Amino acid sequence: MPSLPPAIHLAVHRRGDGPPLVALHDLGQNGDSMIEALRAVEGEYSIIAPDLRGHGDSPTPAGPWSIDDFASDVARLVAAEGGGAILVGVGLGAATGLALALGHPGLVAGLVVSGVGPRGEDLEGQDRWQRAARALRERRGAEGAALAAEAMGTRPDWRGALAQVDAPVIVLAGSADRAVPAEVQRELSAWIQNARFQVVSEAGHNVAIERPNELVSAVRSLSRHRQPVAA
Repeated sequence: MPSLPPAIHLAVHRRGDGPPLVALHDLGQNGDSMIEALRAVEGEYSIIAPDLRGHGDSPTPAGPWSIDDFASDVARLVAAEGGGAILVGVGLGAATGLALALGHPGLVAGLVVSGVGPRGEDLEGQDRWQRAARALRERRGAEGAALAAEAMGTRPDWRGALAQVDAPVIVLAGSADRAVPAEVQRELSAWIQNARFQVVSEAGHNVAIERPNELVSAVRSLSRHRQPVAA
């Protein structure tokens, strides 16, 4: 299990009542976007949607950051809820959820992820994230989002490790996702022993915003088939 970085207090949006459903937003967004996407299940779950570090009302500690830093932040939050949470994540949130499932498996009852692949970035991909980070700083003054972009550019190659994920996983891929094409997300599902893959038609990179009903359907499907996870 990776060591935990210094604790930070994430701002958290909440809605509903029931077992914990932890919803993790994409780069440049905040927890409100996930609350809105999942509002159809607020009568079935306690939806817990943090502003990830550097976003919304959460703090921006000094960088550089790693994806494991994001995962550790959320692990503290899930542990405080008693564990056994379903995690839903898009893009940055999906990467965070996978890192959490690998580093803190006892906290995770299942995952719905979209907009991320299993491989680390090659040099071209790293350069693309670096350019995105520079643009975020120069055009928007968004230091938190820039540090998050750099963390995405240096995330590890998970292919060999994903077999350790024993919680059920649903991978939702937007058919028109140009940032992370559907075939890349299909590869992610192939490395996870208990994963299902689904292409979401007429959706790009952010399924939570473009096709929230598909996200809701995946959560309900996962809940019907989830297995108890040891604490």
